[in-house]
Amino acid sequence: MRQLLQTLAVLLLPLATIAQETTISKKQIRKERPKYLQVGLGLNRGSLRDFATSPITYKGILFNYSIGYLKMDTAREVKFTARFNNGVYRYKRKEGIDVKSRAGMYVLYLNYYRLYRLNKISNSNLHIQAGGMFDANLDFRINDDLMNAGYGYEFFNTFFLSGKVTRRWERTETVHKKFLFIKYKRNPRVAMFSYQLNLPVMHNSLRNGFAYIGNEGLNTSPAFKEYEYKAFGGIRFSSELAYTRQMQNGNMWRISYLWDAYTSGKGHNRFELSNHIAEVSLLFHLNKNTQ
Repeated sequence: MRQLLQTLAVLLLPLATIAQETTISKKQIRKERPKYLQVGLGLNRGSLRDFATSPITYKGILFNYSIGYLKMDTAREVKFTARFNNGVYRYKRKEGIDVKSRAGMYVLYLNYYRLYRLNKISNSNLHIQAGGMFDANLDFRINDDLMNAGYGYEFFNTFFLSGKVTRRWERTETVHKKFLFIKYKRNPRVAMFSYQLNLPVMHNSLRNGFAYIGNEGLNTSPAFKEYEYKAFGGIRFSSELAYTRQMQNGNMWRISYLWDAYTSGKGHNRFELSNHIAEVSLLFHLNKNTQ
């Protein structure tokens, strides 16, 4: 019996060692996966229409600020982003009676996505990824022209299926070239051009469907009185087109165009919002020893 146990131990020991090495390698991969802090600034050309208060469409330019945490390599990409937009939407009637109106807009977005590389249809230069994304946003609007119905706020969240295509260019050595009599050199670099499309699975809304008019007393809290949470309460699409360039110190800069549009409710209860964001951002490499 003792000999049998010793024989089994000898046979199983290499398997245990292999499993331990595999576990360690996975932990090491996660530890060494490049991590970035992304800080961005930009402008948002947006439009808004809330049928509960007015059928007209407000348009304007908002300031866009974002901060994000990104982990990515050739196998996986994970990102969390907090984005804040603020500015003024305006409406001006172009025919007939001169009518003008303006609305202050403040929006907070929280976004998280996780993408995995599809190895069978990817190569060293072309990366194709698929995964999912969750986006939640809270908006607050002030329109003095509506007097005691001059403010409104809503909450929306959406689950997406996401796909991303990235074309990668990499130069590993310095290249010396000459144009006519002018000599120049091209330093090592990494550049990426990507497009991400997010298709809705479930779009939810929390709103009351009409402009809230507060008539309650001071001791009450009417912030979300008569608000209703509706699952599958609309539809939403979003995408991002980006060019990213890595610098010699491991940091990167990125130019992005983000499009986001959604609608919730039906008929007189419909709410529509669209965003066209142009953004420039810096990505600071947090673990430069793993370049």
